[in-house]
Amino acid sequence: MDDVPFRKRARPAGKLAEVVAAKIEREIIDRGWPVGHVLGSEAELIRRFEVSRAVVREAARLLEADMIARMKPGPNGGLIVIAPDPEGVAHTMALYLTYERVSVRQLLDMRSLVEGQAAALAAVHGTPEDHAKLKALLANERACVEEDWHSAKNFHVLVAQMSGNPACVLMAQSLIMLTEQQTVPTRTRRTAANHVHRVHDKVGRAILDRDPARARDLMAKHILALDPWLGEAHQARTPRAAIED
Repeated sequence: MDDVPFRKRARPAGKLAEVVAAKIEREIIDRGWPVGHVLGSEAELIRRFEVSRAVVREAARLLEADMIARMKPGPNGGLIVIAPDPEGVAHTMALYLTYERVSVRQLLDMRSLVEGQAAALAAVHGTPEDHAKLKALLANERACVEEDWHSAKNFHVLVAQMSGNPACVLMAQSLIMLTEQQTVPTRTRRTAANHVHRVHDKVGRAILDRDPARARDLMAKHILALDPWLGEAHQARTPRAAIED
């Protein structure tokens, strides 16, 4: 059976500007999200929706805040369809989960599920180009993590991208961002880099060998093993000198 296109429900109706924004949003989705397409000038939108200039401008602000469209000023301007920024969306998701006080266990449980599935999909769908990127990343990873601990996330992001599933990528990016906020390596950078690389290399080999079951299992166990590091970070932040050689 062919995939059925996802049809997003328009935003709930509220103020008049929200109603106009919802109609424009629905039109963009129905058109297949044509990035760069001009939906109309401000004057044309005023006539089309029979509303005031203030309402159209407020609707445009709502659409821009949601990274759907933006109003380009000038004689050749108008409301232009834009591509959402995935990192911006992931950051918003991470902020919301922070607000909801997601626990370490809840965070890691979800990461193990999402990234375990991403690793399995990467083992199945990875292209020769993907494999080349993965090999190059693993070849340089130890030195990169020694230099900057946060570069350890690059492996996880790449595996999610290799899955071919945009939902996996977005959720993984958001959960990785949230994990970064709460993780402080409790070992020296060199020791931490060696440990991270050894584990990533095992997961990477399973992906390169196209072994989805092993890739899923290794990735899930790797994520759940982060629990002590995050737990300690909640209790007290390790001084900078303690994580550097």
